[in-house]
Amino acid sequence: MNTLGKEKICRWVLLRHTGAPDDNDGIHFDFLLEDKDFCRTWRLTKIPLLDGPYVASIYIAPHNLYWLDIDEKVVSGNRGVATRIKKGIVLEFLPSLENSFINLSLNWGDVESNLVIDENGCKIFRKRY
Repeated sequence: MNTLGKEKICRWVLLRHTGAPDDNDGIHFDFLLEDKDFCRTWRLTKIPLLDGPYVASIYIAPHNLYWLDIDEKVVSGNRGVATRIKKGIVLEFLPSLENSFINLSLNWGDVESNLVIDENGCKIFRKRY
């Protein structure tokens, strides 16, 4: 976790994961949010599009922090290849880890956006002022 002044800057990444043995379609996406010593992680069926529809998601086991810095890596245990396709920073403190749902601000490319992950899935939308 980086710091800028007194504020903590958390990172996020979106990984394309191909060749996982439990993927019927041969591909899924992992969305990781830096949280102190690990990354909160959600498995997504598609890439969420800015101002697009919800994408199916499921909260999965935390991932190691090193995934925040990897461009591409073979996943251990013959579980395919993960490739980073997008990254950025979270613009506010993460909520406590009481459940797998979140609603927070982050940068999506060069657009300040809201990320919602709830019972409907994952959605990224342009922040409205």
